[in-house]
Amino acid sequence: MENSEDAVALEPAEPPLLLCGRFYPFDEEGIPFGGAQLVIKERTNQSECADDGGTANNVWDGALLLARYLERDPSTVKDKVVLELGAGCGLLGIACAALGARHVVMTDLPYAIPLMQDNIKRNLSLIRNKISCKECDWVEPPELNDLLDLPETIAKENEVVILVADCIWLAHLISPLLRTLDKFSCEHTKVIITYQQRGREAHDEFWKGIQAIFDVRSIDTEKKNGLHKPAAFFLLECKRKIEGRADLLTVS
Repeated sequence: MENSEDAVALEPAEPPLLLCGRFYPFDEEGIPFGGAQLVIKERTNQSECADDGGTANNVWDGALLLARYLERDPSTVKDKVVLELGAGCGLLGIACAALGARHVVMTDLPYAIPLMQDNIKRNLSLIRNKISCKECDWVEPPELNDLLDLPETIAKENEVVILVADCIWLAHLISPLLRTLDKFSCEHTKVIITYQQRGREAHDEFWKGIQAIFDVRSIDTEKKNGLHKPAAFFLLECKRKIEGRADLLTVS
């Protein structure tokens, strides 16, 4: 782990308590963001939708936390290519587009794409550049250049920012997610991950795996930019290790 004045210990001494309900304010009719209003609709959670329990139909605190974090430092995504994994309703990706990202690609399982597309249409007045929605199953992820519509060499050489918000909760999906991050990242890639710890098994497996591939900083958002988050929430900035070993990860 890198030393930094805005970084904190990677793991708490005891697992923090799960927060019930939503911590960050959200309203389907609109939330203030960057001087405008983001309008993001949800759907009734349908657990039979997919292996993830249909969670892509809802806005989660991790997406709200990361959107607020980027709102305070838009240079992180401005004029960058942004790839979001597990984009769900599309709040975070649309927020990045509103902050001036050059190209945003939001990805998730097929059932999530229609709602994501509808939410893009609701916010077209805020979107400055290119934004798209594509399918990406972490078990069999597509090629990065196919997702970004760029030749592979250009896709790898460009400074791509990969975002993952509140996707760390089902243990059997941790290994596929880590392998996808390994496939899509290189030394030029910045990966930012937020999540709320909801159990020890997934948390432990994730920490072991993410540190095999990346140098990880856990950010104290309150100290860095005045953004409060409970102890159960993590915001991580990750850079690829030169000799990261995703092959060490076991398939769950």
